[in-house]
Amino acid sequence: MAGNKTGFPLLAQRISVSPDYESFIFRKFDRLSARNLLHLESRLAYLEHKLDQVDAKAALLSADNETRRSIRAWEAFEENAADPARPEHMHMKLAAQVQETLKEYQEALLRQNQIAALEAPKNRAFNVAYDQFHDDINDECGHTKRRRPLLAGLSESRLSESKRHDLVAVRRPADKDLLSRFLQDHWVFKEHSKTTRVTNETEHIKESHVAWVAAVISTVLAAILLLGAIVTLRLVKEENTQLGLIATFTVLFAVSVGIFTNARRAEIFAATAAYAAVLVVFVSSSPGNCTCTLGG
Repeated sequence: MAGNKTGFPLLAQRISVSPDYESFIFRKFDRLSARNLLHLESRLAYLEHKLDQVDAKAALLSADNETRRSIRAWEAFEENAADPARPEHMHMKLAAQVQETLKEYQEALLRQNQIAALEAPKNRAFNVAYDQFHDDINDECGHTKRRRPLLAGLSESRLSESKRHDLVAVRRPADKDLLSRFLQDHWVFKEHSKTTRVTNETEHIKESHVAWVAAVISTVLAAILLLGAIVTLRLVKEENTQLGLIATFTVLFAVSVGIFTNARRAEIFAATAAYAAVLVVFVSSSPGNCTCTLGG
């Protein structure tokens, strides 16, 4: 029965119903990954040393015609390696070990590079995953007595604070700007989904809704900063006041770009410079700032 699910089946179901893979939070086992890379690295160092010894021994036997052929031609090396009595036989086995271990080592390095790019879960996503990982145990009066993890044994502490530094979120958030993060942390219109147990209810947020609201806010603010600056500068005629307003609006624009977008530093500088240039051109071309020279 679905209502009798517990342990791994129930936890997997709770994780799978989360939209946008929000609850896909797992350990990355950095210590074991480092240990595995060290083992592979040390094994390769040992194989490299053995290969150097074999090459040095082959150089001493270079007077042998077959050995000389094996050093210079792969087909001769492979042919002589088929004879267990020839030194090339052990040489070929060693080369195969190097190839296999080197492939495993390089693949492990590339996988670790991808894992290193994964980000730690945000506080809200971690709290959601923590709630899903525990069941509420009620007393006879219906009051919550304590919380019990769905998994037991060593997996019981997978989301503990001591292991939080070892956790990663499988999916990177679509928008990482400060506005989107703020909206996600304080989103009011949350969706509720119940798992097979009525006592467990989880609040979810759709990133598409957050992205839409953030886009609307950013668009309105951009229009206000541009039109507001133009109207204000048109009403003010004093040059020093105009310069102060240009500086103020430029700072506000730079701050808004940094908060409401994912722009990099170079992009922020470029956008701010273009915004300031527009304001300067507008002020210089205003009728009240034109200097006309009349001929006699």
